[in-house]
Amino acid sequence: MEKAEKPIDYSGVSDTEDSKPLKRLNLVVTLAICFSSWVVPGLGHVVLGRWIRGVIFMACIFAMFFMGLAMDGMLYGTAFEQPLQIFAFLANLGVGLAYIVAERLGLGVGIMTSPTFDYGTTFLWIAGLLNYLVVLDGFDIAQGRKP
Repeated sequence: MEKAEKPIDYSGVSDTEDSKPLKRLNLVVTLAICFSSWVVPGLGHVVLGRWIRGVIFMACIFAMFFMGLAMDGMLYGTAFEQPLQIFAFLANLGVGLAYIVAERLGLGVGIMTSPTFDYGTTFLWIAGLLNYLVVLDGFDIAQGRKP
């Protein structure tokens, strides 16, 4: 004969009782944090006091960006030969200041005959797109939506 399990009483139990309310920053401060996180990946998290997360994001995004440059990847600028290159430009622009500096120094011209050209270009795109996600994560933390 099986024992009947006693039902659990959830009355009076709140999922927010033990958790402290999340602090929400005003919109101007939040946008400043997002901008700083775009300019230097991970800086917004450091400003918010999430040092470890910010340093990890910074290291990963910069590592991907510099590996993409080392693999002869191509940085796309504002001169579009084809209409869809605007998406590649927006992906590259996501890295922020590193993209602007690399573009001004003439890095990332892309050597199409290099066997790693496609990988390098993809690394450059993914570094920028990942930074957009990091900016959104910082926005959510600053607005109190995420612990």
